[in-house]
Amino acid sequence: MDALNNKYGIALGFSNVDKTGGGNSDIWSMKNYNVAEIYIMTGAALATGQITMEQGANVTTVATALEFDRYYESGCRLKYDGASSGVPAAAGEIATGATNTALGTVYQDLNGELILYNRTNNLVYVDNEVLTFSGGKTAVVDGTFYDEDIMIPRVVTADTFELTTAIDINKVYMIPIHSSMLSDGMDCIEAVFTTFAGASIMTCFAILSEPRYAGTPMPTALYD
Repeated sequence: MDALNNKYGIALGFSNVDKTGGGNSDIWSMKNYNVAEIYIMTGAALATGQITMEQGANVTTVATALEFDRYYESGCRLKYDGASSGVPAAAGEIATGATNTALGTVYQDLNGELILYNRTNNLVYVDNEVLTFSGGKTAVVDGTFYDEDIMIPRVVTADTFELTTAIDINKVYMIPIHSSMLSDGMDCIEAVFTTFAGASIMTCFAILSEPRYAGTPMPTALYD
């Protein structure tokens, strides 16, 4: 912890909680920090729901919408060969494996290696199976997916992103918040979970960085 505990603050939002019906995280104060990365980890049970952010002037009252334009989510890599075309698949194409109908969305095609996100839960790509891209290209899977800990940047629409039952179980999401994104007079934030009309086991925490001062212990993010 020596390298972490005197450079970053870590503050729990909630731990291993069923967010059926939605709810909010704890409130974090950014008074002592310039950056907060909000991590959300999903479990084996998840209903479809939406995530937004709110801001406020203190750790008691946070109710104003906080605009953000991106987040990150779990991805993976997948090698392939035998491609029917040397033209890379376009970002956003769907790569489908023939054996299990495993699905993944292309973030980048490096001509022999894919960087994917939105991989279908519990379905794996199989070595030597045919891989079909929604743009028409085909290839042959070389091995199976790996590097499942990489994080892929995603664009947010209307300051909201959605988690779904089909593709978001047992994954990690991160929302980066910079103090410059907050309105004047506001330095506190929270994550808001909406809908989730069914069992939705999640953990949420914040890693705060660029502190006003560093040392052990680090400044609090739970109080103003």
